[in-house]
Amino acid sequence: MATDKLEKWRGYVPDEELETYRKAGFAQPIGMGKKAALLNIDTTYMFVDPAYSMCGREMTDLIDALNKLTETFRELDLPIYYSRRDDRSHPTYRGVWNYKLQEPDAFQYARDPKADQWPESYGPRPQDRLILKNKPSCFFSTPLEAFLRYDEVDTLIICGVSTSGCVRAGAVDAFSHNFRSIIVADACGDRSPQAHKANLFDLDMKFGDVESLADTIRELKAHYG
Repeated sequence: MATDKLEKWRGYVPDEELETYRKAGFAQPIGMGKKAALLNIDTTYMFVDPAYSMCGREMTDLIDALNKLTETFRELDLPIYYSRRDDRSHPTYRGVWNYKLQEPDAFQYARDPKADQWPESYGPRPQDRLILKNKPSCFFSTPLEAFLRYDEVDTLIICGVSTSGCVRAGAVDAFSHNFRSIIVADACGDRSPQAHKANLFDLDMKFGDVESLADTIRELKAHYG
């Protein structure tokens, strides 16, 4: 994997800003540890199917990347975790989302049974792990950390939607719980390409490694194959 993260972002971030990260000593590679798990965050129909208002556009490239990444983990027999929203049918379950969303009680958001299912090509199998959440981070008020410790996982390969929201929240909390995190850029999506890239940059500087799908798969097979 790339060792000079600063050079990777040159041209997107002004040189003088990159030098402030160099001066502070950020942007060191974190790498993979003894055992990796895939953490697939919120890639349900609600967020990858443009028929839903929460999905900004077609996600063909993202879905292709999710398929390839999932296939790699299945080939290597490494654990796969999926997170999705918990029940949002009651105002108390939604909490402060009631204030941030224009129609928090809309059928699509609160009661559509398909919204929280996954496309079959990369969706969970019976042996996979499922985390239900009602806030952006899949660590917040969930048993995710305990499950990961039981599975002896020290490295999370993170993919999902949206990069600036739930993916970022999960990656920052993974860092806070002392997990190594690799965020797969091609396998993350956002309704805002600008927010997507800005958050990937910040995560790469301070909280984990942001890598391409091809580099991640290559490293997974070399490390755990």
